[in-house]
Amino acid sequence: MKTNTSSLKKLTISTLLISAGSVSMLSNAAVTLLVDDYIKVTAINGQEVQQSPFQALTKQFTLQPGQHAITAKYDRLYNLPRDEHDYLRSGNVSVTAELADNQTYRLTMPNQPEKYEAAKDYVKQPTLAIQQDDAIIASQQGVANGNDGLFAGLGKALGGVFGGAGDAELQNQRAIASLDQPAVNSTSNVNTGTTTVKQASSVNTSTSTLDTFMQVWLQATPAEREKMRQWIEK
Repeated sequence: MKTNTSSLKKLTISTLLISAGSVSMLSNAAVTLLVDDYIKVTAINGQEVQQSPFQALTKQFTLQPGQHAITAKYDRLYNLPRDEHDYLRSGNVSVTAELADNQTYRLTMPNQPEKYEAAKDYVKQPTLAIQQDDAIIASQQGVANGNDGLFAGLGKALGGVFGGAGDAELQNQRAIASLDQPAVNSTSNVNTGTTTVKQASSVNTSTSTLDTFMQVWLQATPAEREKMRQWIEK
């Protein structure tokens, strides 16, 4: 009887340890985002992603499960005849998607051409997509010429409000704002495999400031708008 009791205790302890291990694995589960060739990720969830031009592009990110806004650009060096080269870079493109816990996704730019002449046209308006297996779960086509116009300049002019946001970060914040969600005040880490990017999102401040400016712009006279343009371009 004692032997049975002892065996039962050992079995119970083993079961508890296995269960605890399973809970630990689940709590540490995360989202893996693999990045296809010739794609440079420039911002994630309102935060710029710094990548050195002297290093290979980051090919993998580890994210927390949930809604994500990812901004990237086409980035490819072509070796041409007679020892010439051309660097083709698109404007920033942002895509948003809900990424599930413990899943792997791919960030892609579908239909990338191999030939240089075709790539020169492709780079003007590439499509950024998030895929799982062979299924595209979210995609967004870039704006022709990647020109953000007046409001890109506004983001730089109001650097104190937008946290010194560059074009990539500003566009990423717009993608977050377009989700029509309440402000998110959170801090998390994005593991890029070599570095960890600290993320902090606070959507309402930048969005409300931009909305206010847009209202002023719409109500301004042509002469006042021209003065605003001159101020932004300084």
